[in-house]
Amino acid sequence: MTAETGGKKGERAGEVRCLNCFARFWPARGVSEAACPECGWSWHISWSGEVAKIRKPVWESWERQLAQSSDEG
Repeated sequence: MTAETGGKKGERAGEVRCLNCFARFWPARGVSEAACPECGWSWHISWSGEVAKIRKPVWESWERQLAQSSDEG
């Protein structure tokens, strides 16, 4: 494992996996929204102690990403 993924499995507290590109990232502790640094999609985040979980996409971000991809194609 690389330093980017945190090393050991026990060190993944607060880590989430983007549901668009599947990249792992660490949102800032306690935030309710975070964007994936790889693809830019934004997600609503919920917290249970130190454990973060993606709940749903931020729809405005999703619509913006789709509009940009259709403009490029």
